[in-house]
Amino acid sequence: MSRPRRGKKRPRPAPLRAPEVVTVTKVAQQGDGEALLADGVRVFMPLTLPGDIVRVQPGAKRGDGMVGSVLEFIETVPRAAPICPVFGQCGGCQLQHMPADAYAEWKRDAVAAGLSRQGIDIELEPLRTVPLASRRRASLAAVMTQNGLRFGFNEAHSDRIIDIPSCPLLVSALQNLLAPVRAMLVDILEGGERADIAMTAVGVSGQDVELVITSRHKVDLKAREALAAFAEAHDVVRIAWSEPGVPPEQIVQRRDLMLHLGGVDIQLPINGFLQPSVDGEALLQDLVIEGLGDIVTAKGGRIADLYCGVGTFALPLAAVRKHVLAVDGIATQAGALATAAGRAGLGGRLSTDVRDLKMEPLMPNELNEFDAVIFDPPRAGAKVQVEELANSIVPCIIAVSCNPATLGRDLRILIDAGYRLDKVTPVDQFPMTHHAEAVAVLRRPS
Repeated sequence: MSRPRRGKKRPRPAPLRAPEVVTVTKVAQQGDGEALLADGVRVFMPLTLPGDIVRVQPGAKRGDGMVGSVLEFIETVPRAAPICPVFGQCGGCQLQHMPADAYAEWKRDAVAAGLSRQGIDIELEPLRTVPLASRRRASLAAVMTQNGLRFGFNEAHSDRIIDIPSCPLLVSALQNLLAPVRAMLVDILEGGERADIAMTAVGVSGQDVELVITSRHKVDLKAREALAAFAEAHDVVRIAWSEPGVPPEQIVQRRDLMLHLGGVDIQLPINGFLQPSVDGEALLQDLVIEGLGDIVTAKGGRIADLYCGVGTFALPLAAVRKHVLAVDGIATQAGALATAAGRAGLGGRLSTDVRDLKMEPLMPNELNEFDAVIFDPPRAGAKVQVEELANSIVPCIIAVSCNPATLGRDLRILIDAGYRLDKVTPVDQFPMTHHAEAVAVLRRPS
């Protein structure tokens, strides 16, 4: 007779360490203050700044350190006044308390650190910034609890949702919809149900809004009627709904949702990727064109725009008579770009290709046809594609990155293959957060 199987033993919780008094030495990568405990272990504490002396309760392990809860601020350094009423609760915009000069230096240092870890030492260009209240994209969450709907952003390092009355980073079209979206979700969601809400504002005036709602709630006739009525009442252009892991279904489309890029109108596909702000988009376009230099003004020439999205760089370059191959792994984005280029008479100067560049990168024999290659990958970077670029003879490469760590890795590959890193410009597309972006320009010496 076989023995009954025993359940797995639950791991014992780590013993609680005694509180310690520490001095914060720096702001770490995720925006928390960092200090050393008596035994040399790093501890990360939210809402602290270098020079603060605090009594901290060490807690759970995080990376090679520990999360710390501040029990008491013994001494504090000067702080900036937060701009948000839920600062300290909401997990976003962690650096509102950092004085402006220190904040700008920290953002530049975040990019420099990502490069330094790969042995790359270069004097960075000045930090380029976007204004507050310019975010045209936001991802919020909602849950229907026994006490009503909670709607807002997640708490730091948690799936607990913090209610937000407003968000000072959003453009007015999104800001004005927060309360109506909350009321709409109250009518649709049932007890315990959750939803993620992606909001995007585009159009000539920036007032045309798309909502993409992801939830396990089944969209029945009542919900469809409620969504249609909501769109009509608040002039929302498009609403789509999806279950997790399932492509979104368009529920309402009252007119075309148009994005203006490089003098061309492009119909934005559902959940199409675009830069978080118009200002940031223009800033990145300027840096890319500046990095291309004479390639932009010379007659003829070909440019490849990899991870092109809906054409942030491809359309402006095609408009100045460059021949551009725009490559993206999402068919709806590449299709929308091809259609827009055709309607604008750019079909002879812009072609598209749907291609997963991680699984099927452009090879050196394909890359060698181009005078320049631009790549703007997701946070994971473009390692597989960059390894092929390293074996090419493309004269100019421009890397646009939202992750200094993977940017450093990708640049290291190119530098080791003989490319010269000419310039790196840090960009603050997400004010008050720990996220840092950069544009890097490389050239292959002749």
